[in-house]
Amino acid sequence: MKLVVVIDGDLLVTEDPDQGMQGQKDAISQIVGRLGVLLDNGHELVILHGNAPQVGYMLLRGEAARHVVHSLPLDICGADTQGATGYMLQQAISNWLYQHEIEMEIVTLITQVEVNGADLVSPPYTKGIGPYFNWERVQADQHNRGWEFKLIPGLGYQRVVPGLMPKRVIEATLVRYMLERGVIVICAGGGGIPVRSDENGNLIGVEAIVDKAFTCVLIAQEIACDLIIFISSRDRIVGSYDLNLTDGLQEIDLERIDTLIMGSEMEDTMRHKLLASKQFLQQGGNKTVLILPPDQLGSDPSSCCGVQLGSEAYATSLRNQ
Repeated sequence: MKLVVVIDGDLLVTEDPDQGMQGQKDAISQIVGRLGVLLDNGHELVILHGNAPQVGYMLLRGEAARHVVHSLPLDICGADTQGATGYMLQQAISNWLYQHEIEMEIVTLITQVEVNGADLVSPPYTKGIGPYFNWERVQADQHNRGWEFKLIPGLGYQRVVPGLMPKRVIEATLVRYMLERGVIVICAGGGGIPVRSDENGNLIGVEAIVDKAFTCVLIAQEIACDLIIFISSRDRIVGSYDLNLTDGLQEIDLERIDTLIMGSEMEDTMRHKLLASKQFLQQGGNKTVLILPPDQLGSDPSSCCGVQLGSEAYATSLRNQ
């Protein structure tokens, strides 16, 4: 069975910064141990991952060393974290496959996503990135770099960039080609590197972010996949959706999805999972989305515990329109 698995970036880092890169590798190994049950049951995986913490670390290091090195544009940060995080995931999965005597190929694909600068996530959405600054530094960067900032009480001013909707995954055909040949594909880290076409048709990086939830829907469509699994922390799922995960798999119907999307207290990344899930289910067919904490990945996706947005519930509503 084809699966698109989307892992939140904060699950791939350690909460203790003193652990450094080894802490990230350990966190990734734990996640891969959970993914192993999917591989062990012969499912074909396309894996996306978040990169907000990783990009934040890159930008912070750049600011700390800005007197000796040049700063990095956001598209380069995206490419860098896709490669580094993909490498660690790829290595951990390769090791798991070797330990379990499963012969499969795995690849990390640096992935670009075409965006339209005017096509903002609705409602208009911006994302804070990087370190926090004082007002004097903000004034200088607003003038010299054209950056926008938002005051975060108690922390300072943080740069914000627009969140754009993906139009097309540039390497989508490659993802499908490799999956059809039995390759596990890690791609579109952080939602993909946002790019646009100039007047000559050349691709150019864009200073923005694309939420991985929306990109995964495009990839699922490209590979004809009917199941998306979002992996988030238990606290984020419970806090956002007000569910008791010990009760087993809970289905949310379309009306509840819409109600949750409108909730003012939900964090943006969790709301985007619902928006993207609704978009995915509207495509028709026997589609399902699961939103799970890592420990509730089971031996078969249909038996996972957590939150399920079922295609049957949506189909009932669609027939009644």
